[in-house]
Amino acid sequence: MKSLIDLLKELNFETVNLEEKFSIIAKELMCNYQIESVSGEKFNIHEIEFYFFSHNHPDSSVHRHNLKAGQWRVHYSGIDITFDGCAVINEKCKNKKCIECKDLSSYGGILIRSISNSKNLIVGPLRVQTTLLSGGSISETKGISLIKVENCNNINELKTSTRCGVKDLQNFDNDKQYCYYNADILKDADKNDGTKYRILIK
Repeated sequence: MKSLIDLLKELNFETVNLEEKFSIIAKELMCNYQIESVSGEKFNIHEIEFYFFSHNHPDSSVHRHNLKAGQWRVHYSGIDITFDGCAVINEKCKNKKCIECKDLSSYGGILIRSISNSKNLIVGPLRVQTTLLSGGSISETKGISLIKVENCNNINELKTSTRCGVKDLQNFDNDKQYCYYNADILKDADKNDGTKYRILIK
């Protein structure tokens, strides 16, 4: 099995079999990795969403960045694990639509939507972000870590669904099944805007 970082690096502007690669990454990340927060708590991952842009895959919901694969990216919607970013971002292109760009580049990431530890299940990307970034000491430099722990999350059923809040994208299939979630504890529900989100199975 390839390492997670190698799997992340495989996605680029030439990639066409995205669903297959997303599925492999999702299984590896959700079954064999934990996130250690700044406070030192460890969390299993129960729900993620994939976002990837290239000229072959013009998903306009993706946040553009120029980070390397396998880095944390904190933003106004939550926290991502990055794919390789656009290498040509500069002042000239910041207000330009990427689909019009002549450079063959790609970018994207994996949004962490639900996590749990032995005490709590945290559902929702901003709640996840708050949990992972809270509780660390201001006198220490500890960050968030992704730790390999084989079979740490015993998921019996990994399901896919559409991404929460993603709709009305031009020249792109809004119904792509790019959300992966642990169906042992979460289930699909309908939002008022017509998209899906995941809630705890009671």
